Formats: sequence, C-alpha cells, structure tokens
Amino acid sequence: MTKQTGVVSAALLLLCSFPLLAQKKLPPTAIRFQGAPQYSQQELLDAAGLKPDARLTPRDVKAHAKQLNDTGLFKEVRFAPGKTVLYTLTPSTQLFPMHFDNLPLAPGKDLDAKLHERFPLYRSGQLPAIGSELEGIRQVFEEMLAAKGVKAKVKATLTSGLGPQKLTAMNFTIASSAVNIGRIQLVGVSPALQAKASLLASGQTGNSFDTENTAPGLQHVFQDLYRDLGYAAVQVDVAQLDPAVAPDQSINIPFALTIKEGGIYKLGSIDYPAGALVARTEVEKILAKSPAGSGRPLDLFLVAVCDAYHAKGYLDCAVVSHPSFNEATHIVNYSLEIAPGEQYRFAVVKFDGAPDAMAAKLKLAWKMTSGDVFNESYVSNFGALAQKKDKPMTKWLLTVITTYDIKPDPATHQVNCVFHFAKAAQSPR
Repeated sequence: MTKQTGVVSAALLLLCSFPLLAQKKLPPTAIRFQGAPQYSQQELLDAAGLKPDARLTPRDVKAHAKQLNDTGLFKEVRFAPGKTVLYTLTPSTQLFPMHFDNLPLAPGKDLDAKLHERFPLYRSGQLPAIGSELEGIRQVFEEMLAAKGVKAKVKATLTSGLGPQKLTAMNFTIASSAVNIGRIQLVGVSPALQAKASLLASGQTGNSFDTENTAPGLQHVFQDLYRDLGYAAVQVDVAQLDPAVAPDQSINIPFALTIKEGGIYKLGSIDYPAGALVARTEVEKILAKSPAGSGRPLDLFLVAVCDAYHAKGYLDCAVVSHPSFNEATHIVNYSLEIAPGEQYRFAVVKFDGAPDAMAAKLKLAWKMTSGDVFNESYVSNFGALAQKKDKPMTKWLLTVITTYDIKPDPATHQVNCVFHFAKAAQSPR
C-alpha cells in the first residue's frame, strides 16, 4: 500500500480515505512535529491531544491534525501517517495582542502562566482572530470572574485603535453588565485633608471601570490633589479589590488607596540640561505666555519644554523630572531629563471642505514647504495668520469651523497636515 499524506488548512480539511482495514490500531508510533520551532514537542503533543508512542489509526492521525488546526494558530497542518507520524505546521502570521476593556482581571506574568497551563501553545498575550484557543480563553475569563462572584458574559472582538500606540488587538469586554468604580478606601489621609480626599473619592466612585487606565488614573488625580497643596513628595499606592455585584446587576470594582503624604515643599530651582537641543530661552518665551495661576509652575514648565521641542520638529519628545528634596528647608529642586527623539519634517498639507478658490488662497498663505523642519505651533496658529492675508478669505473663514489633524509617520518621520472646514451653524434670528 502506498504511503498517504493529508493536509488540514484554515479554509478546508482535506480528508484522506483509507481502506477499512487501515482503521485498525497500529503498533506504537513515533510522533514528530516540524515547522513551528517556537513550540516544544511536548507542547504540540498536548495541544493536539496526543501522547508519545500512542497507537494511532490513520483516522486518529487526521483527527489530531484537525485539533491542532482548530486552534487558529496555524495556516496549515500537514500530516503523513506511518511508523513515524510527521506533522508539518505552518504558523499563522495573524496573531494579535490581548487587551482588556473592562475585565477586573490583572494582565501580566501570573495570568500568562495560568493560560499557558490550560493552553500549551499560548504565548504572552498573542491570540488568533478565530479558533478554539481564542474561544477557550474567553471561557476561562468567564470562569475566573465567576470565581470572584461575578457571573458575566465576556465578548472577544478584534478592535483597532487601542492604547497609546493605537494597536489592533483582541479586546475582551464584559458586555452583559455595566462595570464601574466601586467604593474607594482611603488609608493614610491626615485629618486636615480628609474632607478633600473623601470628596475626590466620592467623585470617582460610579465612573466606568477600565482595566488598563482606572488604577493609574486614580493615582494621578490623588497625586494632583496633594501636589496642588504643596505635597511634592506624596506617594499614592492603588490596589484593586475583589469586585461586587450591586442589586441592579452592575459590577462595582472597589479600590484601596494608601497615601503617604510627606511634607509641604516650596519649589526651588528647575535644572535644565546643559547642551539641550532647544535652548532654555525658547522654553521661557512660551512659559511667559501662560496666564498667571493657570497651573503648577513645574507642570507649566514641562508643557513649555514639550511645546518648544515640538516647534523644532521633535514630536516624540519625552520629558522626565527628577525631584531632590531638602528636608531642612522643605524646598524641592528638579532636574530634567529630555529624550528628544527623531526630528520630523513637513510633507504635505490639504484643505478639506474649502471651495477651490479658497483652497488656492490658503495654499498661497501656507509658508511651510516640503522638507522643512515641522513646526507644530505654525499649524496651530495658521488659521489666525490666514485671516490677515486676504479680505474675501477672512470673511469666509468667519463662516466656518476650522479644525486640523497632524499625522506624523514614525517610520519616515514626515508629517502630513489636514485642515477641515465645516460650515458654522447659523444663529437663530
């Protein structure tokens, strides 16, 4: 009898036909996998539901190939029965990072370890768009929530634009109930600040819960409260507690906030890096335009630094402040660390929604040319500048609402600008 091979693909399972006698159990067979070195042989055996030296009929070989294919992790699974069964695998290139929308679960190493134990081929949050692995993980999340006393339906949806990097990810959402911030326990708050801190906590309770952003958001707003009052060394630790289901079936996620207030400090100096790409004088020019009392001096300075760098094309600029506390004088000094990133250059500008005649006038008024260092402040001020160039254009601009988009390309470090003009609503007479 000639040797027969088979193929399982995501689109079609090509069935192999074998004589009835061939379905009898064979002697113990060696099983090998090739084409997917990122997985161990044992992991592939577990995922296929196989044991080493199993007695397999050709039908068994085909069924276990289908089990591998059904995971969604492979574009194709080929198999060749015989004394040694060889599975040849073609891994899928379409895997997506896992993202939690409002699940009260903690992504990270512990969760990854639990999922890997249940799904041997699971790797650090990378999931297929369809298949048994995705469905199995979705069900595991429902089981984990049930263990916390929450019976909820979890939905998995491939979603674009998630997170700061606008990723396309497999997004898990509780769709059957509203998920909100629950009671906030405050620890370490002094009597003098108890009323302010409790009022802030009450204002946060009932807001929508977000797995990724709620904890750092709570930390940020409480740090802001204290820093506005001069507590520059305040530390806020946020702990998420087990959820509770309210009578209206909403899911409420309580938090415990431990606050180490520290003392009150006055701002001393802000040390600007020597040899910085943008001079401190440029920062101070921007800072001088800030209205008095519009924010904490340090925050205003950091914003001015970013604005000054953006005006020179450094759109990826990141600024970190390092405090130095003088306990004797209760003065805090800061040193700045600036990572400018790559410099961006202007590519093209478009004027959507403008009549041809006005678009032509706007192009004449636009003075940044392709290849120039990109100046973000020029874009933000262009509308005001354009109104001074031409009376008909000035009159028309007063009848429209002007918005703009800045579209930097991190691969080419070029920037496209698009202005949008929409007719302003007429005031009722």
